[in-house]
Amino acid sequence: MRIVQTLSTPALCALLLGVLEPGVASAQLNEPPPPAAYALTGVTIMSADGAPRANVTIVIRGGLIEAIGGDIQVPPDAKLLEGDSLMVYSGIIDAQGEASVEFPEADADRSDLAFWAPPREAQGLTPHRRAADYLTDTGEDFEQQRRSGIVGAAILPDGPLMPGRGLVLLLRKGAETPAGLVLVPELGPSMALRGARGMYPSTVFGAVAVIRQSLEDARHHGLLLAAHERDPRGMKAPAWDPDWDVLREAMAGQVRVFFRADEAADIRTVLAMAREYELRPVIVGGAEAWKVADELLALEVPVLVSLDFPEPERWEPKETSDTAAQAEPLDAAAAREKQNLEERYANAARLAQVGVTFALTSGGGEADLLEGARKSIEYGLAEAQALAAVTAVPASLFGVEYVVRIESGMPASLVVTDGPLFGEDTKILYTFVEGELERGKKAKKPGEEPTVDVTGTWTISIDLGGEILRGTMNLTQEGAEFSGTMELDVGTVRVREGLVSGNEVTFETVYEDVGQTATSEVTGTVEGDEAGGSGRGEGGRFTWKATRSGPPQEVLR
Repeated sequence: MRIVQTLSTPALCALLLGVLEPGVASAQLNEPPPPAAYALTGVTIMSADGAPRANVTIVIRGGLIEAIGGDIQVPPDAKLLEGDSLMVYSGIIDAQGEASVEFPEADADRSDLAFWAPPREAQGLTPHRRAADYLTDTGEDFEQQRRSGIVGAAILPDGPLMPGRGLVLLLRKGAETPAGLVLVPELGPSMALRGARGMYPSTVFGAVAVIRQSLEDARHHGLLLAAHERDPRGMKAPAWDPDWDVLREAMAGQVRVFFRADEAADIRTVLAMAREYELRPVIVGGAEAWKVADELLALEVPVLVSLDFPEPERWEPKETSDTAAQAEPLDAAAAREKQNLEERYANAARLAQVGVTFALTSGGGEADLLEGARKSIEYGLAEAQALAAVTAVPASLFGVEYVVRIESGMPASLVVTDGPLFGEDTKILYTFVEGELERGKKAKKPGEEPTVDVTGTWTISIDLGGEILRGTMNLTQEGAEFSGTMELDVGTVRVREGLVSGNEVTFETVYEDVGQTATSEVTGTVEGDEAGGSGRGEGGRFTWKATRSGPPQEVLR
């Protein structure tokens, strides 16, 4: 890998970063400071309730919305973010998101445990544990979520019985430690109607019995504490039990309890326990919540609706489209699957019709939140209700309403798009988390079936207005999508958002250096082991050629 002619590596850095214009590569590199402020002009703000406010200017400085209005002058030190007909939304909050939380394993040999009477740690009965204490992620681990418009996420421990307490994260780009992401360090306990593998309980009935017994034990422990406090004579001081402390808080209504339950029968079991022990439950998942909507409404129980829909196996949705009205009737198995899936798709709309409070979630990071919301809208959910379900509702449930307020003086946690948020072709241009900018994620437009596979190691040359940059490109393709890296003399350049349509490719390159990020949009065609095309970055236009030289090596995703 080498640079041809006389272009210096610092000058190439400058060109890739957009610091210098093409043709002045011999100029000295002077690293510019980060923008003092950002400005958006002539945008339409869509508040969390879906009400529009057109032709607005927003100035963001120091992490806050400095000014907002129709007659705001753009400060001279602000970087103007360009785009036509931009729309601004409150940042998305995934009410059941994904993060790396590593709870410790039970300190015991499972083969030596009595499966009918295991210790709490092995059984999964540890409501005192806080996910915040075992979080391992930092800000850089949430790039993809931010690029998808997600600014915050609730992390709810998954496991048998009572695995622990969740937390709420604000996906700050610059967070260098896990603590820098934590917005709410402690939610109420998560619970599930299942036991640990190979341990009692092994049935829903048994799990309910263990949960009920635990609540009774916590209540009894509280009575002992109260009796000792009134008069300690004649009794030893009860031992401190952090698990029972948490459960007593739940029975006192001080915290919500997050129950994972999908089937209507399980949800009714949760509601029965809630009435008996005066719990404040939240249903997590709730695939059949629509079947018990009236009961949920009567007890004012919210639902975190998972959009992690099963993939059809027998039913092909296109067979029932308007263009396929003459298609053959579905067989019995496909018809049942169609009914079950469409009930899942319509779940949120049916809850909204009754008046049940709900948020839409990725199901723990398993689903694309916006894509799932579009499916719910297709099956009857109003767009305004969908917007509230990914912004205002989760913010209210977790007590962080200010995160979604687009007002002067409030933290700037926003999503900027080139069209309606739930539009299939809408591109998320920018996501701000407390004023830190992350460039957005392109909408995936359907194209032709790929006729080429770009997987492999490629020797690449990039023509930057007469100056040539050489290196290697490592790509891996799955279906129509691909990603990878370029290794150039200026450093590592990431390849992302790659899409193959026929023999045409589109992708983005991302170069990061000295605290700055430069993104280029690239297009091209592939013929066998030869490829080439053009691109445009912040430093100008360029062309590229590549030849496949071998199989792929380790690819940075």
